[in-house]
Amino acid sequence: MLLVLFDVDGTLILTHGAIMRALHRAMNHHFGVPADQAPIQPDGKTDPLILRELLEYFHLEDRWSEATRDLVLSSYLRYLDEEMSEVRDRGLIRILPGVRTFLDMLSAQPDFCIGLVTGNLEEGAGIKLKNAGLDRYFRFGSYGSDSEDRTALTRIGIRRGAQIIAPAPVDGAFVIGDTPLDIRHGHAAGARVVAVASARYGMEELRAHDPDLLVPDLNDAVSLIRFMRGPQPRESHPVWDVSETEFV
Repeated sequence: MLLVLFDVDGTLILTHGAIMRALHRAMNHHFGVPADQAPIQPDGKTDPLILRELLEYFHLEDRWSEATRDLVLSSYLRYLDEEMSEVRDRGLIRILPGVRTFLDMLSAQPDFCIGLVTGNLEEGAGIKLKNAGLDRYFRFGSYGSDSEDRTALTRIGIRRGAQIIAPAPVDGAFVIGDTPLDIRHGHAAGARVVAVASARYGMEELRAHDPDLLVPDLNDAVSLIRFMRGPQPRESHPVWDVSETEFV
């Protein structure tokens, strides 16, 4: 079977700034800093890594600990739920072009299993997708709460997908994302990458990072499925041992 792991923000949905507002509120609540003034670029990063960068920007590195991280991220999730409810009620959540039709088509294919690979905390991803009405599509996932490192969490996601479909083999694994980091870490984890220029990064910027397929959006579901069913190069088709977190 083929595993397809979707990024969330900028690939499936846009949330009208809800994510960073929630994180800024959490930072202000716990540290009293104007986090909205920090020039932190969140695209393609995990939530814990964004938090660490915010602490570094405000010279609060000495406050970093597992307990601090958990406390701030707990507040962030509470604020995120509030922010996402508000943007949903105002009709400001944007499901990106082709997403729902593509997910519907993939879900109907017996040789595909759909999951997530996202820097969001698991609970945060659930909050976003539920408010967007997309939560029913995904059978597995890996999250920023699994690892700060995007390559590691991509491997975790593929392993979880392999466990879901066992004893069927993994015939191919694909990451679908919208940032250079999605491309870099997807390849490092042994997946093929479909880059979609649906958010901050344009076609030329993404092409420079050598994705396996580059598309402007997810509108052409038939061609995307045909590509993923095509020949799988050996170098991007490792054998997956579902009992480990590495390729063998």
